[in-house]
Parts: sequence; C-alpha cells; structure tokens
Amino acid sequence: MKNKNYKIPKFVIDWTDKYFHQSAFDIPLRFPGKRAIGFLIKFRKEEKIKLYRGVNKYNEKNYTGVKSWTYDKEIAGNYMAEGGKIVEKVLSPSEVLLDTTLLSNEHKKLLGYDYKIDDMEVLIISNNN
Repeated sequence: MKNKNYKIPKFVIDWTDKYFHQSAFDIPLRFPGKRAIGFLIKFRKEEKIKLYRGVNKYNEKNYTGVKSWTYDKEIAGNYMAEGGKIVEKVLSPSEVLLDTTLLSNEHKKLLGYDYKIDDMEVLIISNNN
C-alpha cells in the first residue's frame, strides 16, 4: 500500500490534520465521516497487529471515538505520565482506521502527520479501550 500514488481528498486531509494537531491537546474532535473512513482504511494491514498505548489521566477519556496506538512499546511509554501505564493489545484489521507506517512521507505530510519523530502511529476505532 505504501507505494501507491493515492490522491488524498480534501475532506480526508481536513479531518486527519485536525486529529494529528489537536488530539495531542485533548481537544474534542468529531468522528470522521463515512467517506473519510472509507478512504483511510485503505491504509491498514490485512493481518492482526500488536500495538501499545501509553495511558494517563489526560488521555484516558476519548472524545473522538479514535485513539492513537503505536507498534513501539518505548514510544508508548513516552505518552505515559506519572501513575500511567502501557496497554498492549492485538487488534484485528477491522479495528484499524489508519496505519501511518503504510503511508509515504508525502502522504504523511498531506495528512498533517508531519512529526520530526515518527511515532509509528496507528489510529484505531475506539470502543473505549
């Protein structure tokens, strides 16, 4: 999937850019629309994946129905504050909204995932986990 030249629609870019820039500040966001979901799920693996999430008192509650996870346990630890914990979970493809490891660098920038350090982020459709 990584090497495909997908043209990313503006409605997808609008949602992901807000998610990547506002969710870190715990700003409530709307759940992505059906069209955005339909596009983003092109960027997910077909097999189950093992992911980690650093949970703390600030990110425990979720307002968007989407949560960020990572393939790297150490990265998850960076998001764990004092008294927090690292959660480990194996997720099926149907729970994944977007796997940023499958995006080209150009697509990452277009979607607003323009971090200097790649967190190997995977957005999952949350069921309060």
